[in-house]
Amino acid sequence: MTPGVPLPGWVGTLVGIDSPALTEMMSVLGFDFLLVDLEHGAVTETTLVQHVMAARVPVLARLADSSEVAVKRGADTGVDAIVVPHVQSGAAAADIVRWAKYPPVGGRSLGLSRNTLLGYGLADAMKDAAKPVVIAQIEDAAGVADVASICRTPGIDSVFIGPYDLSASLGEAGNFETGAFLTAVERVVTAAGAQGITVGVFAPTPQAWRRFRDLGCQYVVLSSDSLLLADGARRALDQVRAE
Repeated sequence: MTPGVPLPGWVGTLVGIDSPALTEMMSVLGFDFLLVDLEHGAVTETTLVQHVMAARVPVLARLADSSEVAVKRGADTGVDAIVVPHVQSGAAAADIVRWAKYPPVGGRSLGLSRNTLLGYGLADAMKDAAKPVVIAQIEDAAGVADVASICRTPGIDSVFIGPYDLSASLGEAGNFETGAFLTAVERVVTAAGAQGITVGVFAPTPQAWRRFRDLGCQYVVLSSDSLLLADGARRALDQVRAE
């Protein structure tokens, strides 16, 4: 398996606070990876590279969108993997791989970017066309409908379920127990398994992760830096107030 592809059993968390120092701290707590969020978090393309350099575990960057510019600029930071939101077809997946990976796997253009050490390591970077790992986020009914084609796309290394947007797309936002949602998760898991690629999911709680794991999901982004901070602060405060 390509280095950097999330493995079954991996547990990460989402980083949305734009503080490389906090990212560094989170990366030594025992998580297998961090998902740095450019789509909904405060991290930007400009500051992402600082998070990559600060982290001591693999960094997956969820891009702001699925555009060519977002894919190329994300890959240029030297992240281990890019997570591309709202991938809805095999054709879209093929475009993403072409933009993200160097020839012969893709058609990515070459630049004096951070992943090439500003050009000093360009020759070495060009030799590893498997990088970065490309993870297609499945979070729409359309993506589920074409998930087999997405998973068959050469260069797609993993898929990732966004349960909130997926449940909203299926008509009941935040409800992970409807028949339509469970069927959608099953289709994603089956399609990924048929191609031998891993499937991950966001889970807000350990209980939610156990449910998704029972459905066949293999790795998890568990909660987030902001939620974990708030939960820890609330528990500590409640304990003190109770004394």
